[in-house]
Amino acid sequence: MSKTTLQSKPESTVWRVIVPCKALVVALMLSASPAYAQKVIKIGVLGPLTGDLAYAGQFQLRGAQLRAEQINAQQKDIKIEIIAEDDESKCDRSVAAARKLISRDQIHALLGAWQSTCTLAIVPITKQAEIPQYTTSVATPITQQGSEWIFRVGLQTGKLNRETIGYAVKTLGRKRIAILSSSEEVGKSFAATSETALKELGLQPVAKEEYSRGDKDFSGQLGRIKAANPDALIFATGFQEQAIIARQVRELGMNVQLLGGDTILGNPKFVELAGKDIEGAILATVFLPTDDDSSIGGFVKAYRERFKETPDPWAGQFYDAVSIIYEATKANGGNPDAKKIGAYTRGLSSPEKSYPGILGKIYFDKTGDGSWPPVIGQVAGSNPPKYKLLNR
Repeated sequence: MSKTTLQSKPESTVWRVIVPCKALVVALMLSASPAYAQKVIKIGVLGPLTGDLAYAGQFQLRGAQLRAEQINAQQKDIKIEIIAEDDESKCDRSVAAARKLISRDQIHALLGAWQSTCTLAIVPITKQAEIPQYTTSVATPITQQGSEWIFRVGLQTGKLNRETIGYAVKTLGRKRIAILSSSEEVGKSFAATSETALKELGLQPVAKEEYSRGDKDFSGQLGRIKAANPDALIFATGFQEQAIIARQVRELGMNVQLLGGDTILGNPKFVELAGKDIEGAILATVFLPTDDDSSIGGFVKAYRERFKETPDPWAGQFYDAVSIIYEATKANGGNPDAKKIGAYTRGLSSPEKSYPGILGKIYFDKTGDGSWPPVIGQVAGSNPPKYKLLNR
């Protein structure tokens, strides 16, 4: 497991004079001390930084890093130190890394994990340590563990699926919707919430199929779905799998509206991988990197300049999480304190008591679930990736 510490160079005064020996000792002591007492907020970032899922962890880390660098450059009283741990999206490593960040590094807040099952695994750890934990994971059970220290800086699967399916039915007039998801826990949660969203509209899925992570041939599932004559397909879970599914849908000549069930469709790298097969797909998410980002403080432009790539929703989510942690510390007189950060975040409880971030007005319900309205968008191009906002 690797650790990366990202921080700005400490401020110090360097004396360059020749002085007698005794005075030299005093001068060296003064030069090694900061000119003022700078407070340091330690934020742990936990996710897959290497391996097959590194694309996700790197986006998250860079979003957090960008905001920390901006804050550190804007003022000198409080410094944000990002301490990153690579869990390779393996939950035993997530647990070990979380414990290390809390006990050894003494972080004030934790951002992570990325995979829902790994996030679930560390919720009891942050609860016991009373460390605020911010996650982008979408699985519904994450905020149902009885912890007041977990905050989803985003929307859970049920809310996203309700919005996506609602748009397909009410605006596009699609009535025959099929569901395709992975067989793991997060996939089952996705399928269940999709079915619930359909039932709320008086509909039933015309077909419901599962696949295993790592599969490359979906002809069996898609063949059965095609036989049910759907006019839309909502699918999710798995970067590589979703790209292959989109291609095989087109190869089978299925005339369906593709509906994205999670934030992967909002990832520019995924859109590049899937290519023209994913163009026209619709998704609900918390943020999309459109060309005009004047309303969100130029975040997309700043990210592109810093990292030479377009940000995705995960980058935006951790960007805003760092902002919330910083604002909480400022509200506490500039003193970093995990309990105060948690209390401040719990206080973001309504549109009137929200944080104005790039994701919108951020606030949480009593379980820690993000509660603001999502963005509904469409993949408008794949080379380069482009998105069109449909509800703003």
